[in-house]
Amino acid sequence: MTVTLLGVVSGCVGGTEGSAPSSPAARATVSESASPMAYTSKAFAVPFTVSVPASLGTRPAQDTRTFLTWDRSESDKVRFLLPVVVYPPGKNEPVKPPGSYRAYLALLRGLTDYHAKWRDRVGTKVDGHPATLMTATTDWSLNGTLGCPEADGDAHDDCYGLQPEYTQRLAVIDIGARTPLVSWTTVNTDQQRDTAAEFARFEAMLRSVRFSDAS
Repeated sequence: MTVTLLGVVSGCVGGTEGSAPSSPAARATVSESASPMAYTSKAFAVPFTVSVPASLGTRPAQDTRTFLTWDRSESDKVRFLLPVVVYPPGKNEPVKPPGSYRAYLALLRGLTDYHAKWRDRVGTKVDGHPATLMTATTDWSLNGTLGCPEADGDAHDDCYGLQPEYTQRLAVIDIGARTPLVSWTTVNTDQQRDTAAEFARFEAMLRSVRFSDAS
């Protein structure tokens, strides 16, 4: 699959690859009141179909060339992002994302110098594509450090990064294009939600992803 995105530099990651996530969250049981529904992206630059649990609703909040997201509530989200730019920690100007999947992972790991914490890292595959799953928390707001769906996005209002009130289960997927595909779910840790169940739901969605050959 070859995808060209304007203003986006190439993406690639490390880690042991497996056939499915093996983290504690993946082994949790998630109960849904209704069967998941298949959703096929409409505008996203890397077309795919995913099984969406009823708890997220059947329709995404956004489906654009670089951003596909389900926002059921302020603390219940699943996102897919092709970052056009990123904001380095402490910087006011965005830059192009790292040029490979492995380099993007190195960027994320570098956030530990700015109070980010990573745990439960596991290598896996998403529809045959190498991927790395990690759980993220932070003591400081790191606005825009995951990336922005638009080149002129404001770090605080339009872009995505780690936040102290949230725990995120995040996947970086090597799609062989000029940027990695970044996906995550967000759980508000102040609300004492069942993090393991939320993460298991997210990982089940990743296992259901089927990329199209279209570009």
